Amino acid sequence: MPPRKPNKRTNGTSAETGEMSMSFDIFAEPTVKSPGDESPRKGRGFSRTEIEQAGLTIPEARRMGLSIDIRRKTTHSENVEALKVYTKDLEKLAKAVKVEKAPSVDEEAALTELSSLRAVKKAEAELLVKVGILTLSDLAYCDIPKVAKRTGIDEERITAMVKAALSKV
Repeated sequence: MPPRKPNKRTNGTSAETGEMSMSFDIFAEPTVKSPGDESPRKGRGFSRTEIEQAGLTIPEARRMGLSIDIRRKTTHSENVEALKVYTKDLEKLAKAVKVEKAPSVDEEAALTELSSLRAVKKAEAELLVKVGILTLSDLAYCDIPKVAKRTGIDEERITAMVKAALSKV
């Protein structure tokens, strides 16, 4: 049985889950002019030319969650500006989310453990940790060609590291 349509009086909450659904207020809204008195009203979607003038493509706009009215031919400068502001806000949000994280305690311990081997340099240990090799046993039993491809370290060099790790394990 398909899920029920949300009731207009529920203010966007689902009756079964009680969760709030996303409101369109978060996104940029297109405005169009009414045919009679040309007063601005909420439009169905942005036109193709508005999206192109804002420096976006149709697939990008759809991925961003913007509504697109393909049949509309008009271009309003307010909509183009709203799209530009919206993309700038999304870029700021994306930068805030991609904050560089400091290495955790496990990564630091893995760095010290791997660099304790004479065959492993500090820079190589960092590359190995990024790939997911955190212990000497991980290094000893790793797939050498795969690790070489992921880290960019020569296969002979990784073979020497694996031999040193096998002697410690």
